[in-house]
Amino acid sequence: MAKGCFSFELKDGTEMDVFGQHHILQEREVQYEDGEWIEGDNACDIDDFYLTGYEKGYLFDPEDLQKLFDIDDYPDWDYNGVSYDWCGIEEEDDYETCWKKWDDYKSKFPRVTSKEQFEF
Repeated sequence: MAKGCFSFELKDGTEMDVFGQHHILQEREVQYEDGEWIEGDNACDIDDFYLTGYEKGYLFDPEDLQKLFDIDDYPDWDYNGVSYDWCGIEEEDDYETCWKKWDDYKSKFPRVTSKEQFEF
């Protein structure tokens, strides 16, 4: 999870910052070498979503910003902090368990439906 904001300009020239959290599910390569587990350098993002707030937020995509705020360009995302372990995945979980925990976590948030649900 990375806390940050989307920055964009409305058609009337008003500059907007919309705050949120970007949650990313990554697949990481781990190898057993010389008696210990070593994490590889390459992590692959396999799913993601944004929330308007922490555990009480609304789920959204950048495309929702384009639609709700009537903007043409894809908004710029700038993050200012990273946090881990929000969805409950444990290091020893297998692949299927990880996906189930991720989907369960993601599904608990309602989808954004209006501009008023965002923090400016």
